[in-house]
Amino acid sequence: MSTNGPSPDQTRAMYARMVLVRKTEERLSADFHAGQLPGGVHLYIGREAVAAGVSAHLTDADKIAGTHRGHGHFLAKGGDPKTMMVEVYGRENGICKGMGASMHVADISKGILGANGILGAGLAITAGAAFAAQLDGDGDVAVCFFGDGAANQGVLMETLNVTSLWKLPMFFICEHNGFSEISPAATVASGEIADRARRLYPRSRRQRDRVPAASGGRQRRGGGRLCAAPGCRRAPLMMQRHHGAARS
Repeated sequence: MSTNGPSPDQTRAMYARMVLVRKTEERLSADFHAGQLPGGVHLYIGREAVAAGVSAHLTDADKIAGTHRGHGHFLAKGGDPKTMMVEVYGRENGICKGMGASMHVADISKGILGANGILGAGLAITAGAAFAAQLDGDGDVAVCFFGDGAANQGVLMETLNVTSLWKLPMFFICEHNGFSEISPAATVASGEIADRARRLYPRSRRQRDRVPAASGGRQRRGGGRLCAAPGCRRAPLMMQRHHGAARS
């Protein structure tokens, strides 16, 4: 992508991915309320632009870890919609053989590490993927999506510290919807979450009016851009994106 933002073709591709995520989630929501799913679902509706914008810069070799609303991350990164849907229904021909269900869709061939039931645990897992990428030396990166609720877990500061110390190629994407489960963020989180990383990563920033894909930055392998500073392929960065609340 150019420093002026995505081209028309790239914009259409991101929009198509966002629509795919939205339509898939709407179908899952309808099936859940009709009693046709074997378990619950946590939907990514309202956050589509975040995952689509970030994933537009990534290749299959780059790794991501999502949240419990992992359908959107899975689809935005290029995961197969059919095998994901089958997985949510708990069938053997699902992407995880029917054992992962809604919260654990993953596809290592696409660099999708999936999610888990421990709040914020994806941060440490992604740090491990970033360390592996650094050791491999192929220029790959690791991206962790997490919510403002997970930002108050101790693992965030631990991961911020080690990725800064070792200069790991990891990106922290905080999907901030203003609520930690049922608690307004202002009642449980002090200050801006992105500001917690500024001492370690001066380039960390908040975004309120555009998706990450519209940001300019240094050219990376594969022609995409992920951050706006020299050396962004070698050092971590946190981005805080504000959006509306997702549906459950």
